[in-house]
Amino acid sequence: MKDLFYKIPIDFKRLSSGEDLRKVTIEESLAQYISLIITTIFGEYKYDDEFGTVIWETDFNLLANANQLKDMIKESVHEKVKKYEKRLIVTDVTLGVSEDTVSYEANIRVKKRLDIVVYGVIKKTNQPYYYKSSYFLAPFSFK
Repeated sequence: MKDLFYKIPIDFKRLSSGEDLRKVTIEESLAQYISLIITTIFGEYKYDDEFGTVIWETDFNLLANANQLKDMIKESVHEKVKKYEKRLIVTDVTLGVSEDTVSYEANIRVKKRLDIVVYGVIKKTNQPYYYKSSYFLAPFSFK
């Protein structure tokens, strides 16, 4: 059981009907959990108020310098993934910020896009690993 990793969110319908839950590789499991850490608001997880990153805190911060916000988010992602994802040795985090146009029917909006890459080494296999994903700010969304 120790080396089994399950797809999240958990399919409770499958579970309650006695079927096996979908299993994923350690790489997929790491990606799921890192994404969960990045997208969680401080205080949202009731058992640990510090779980999550500052992304939600900076979402509408119009007064801060863009470079300061970028550094703050990068440091937060590095610190929190290192703290909560014990299966990974985090070696680096890169963060790119760009503007992207998003269209909803007739409306076109310009949003800030965060491209986050977490680099590390999987402790169990000693293999290099990286997680890459993009997130839109104001309002926060996932690509």
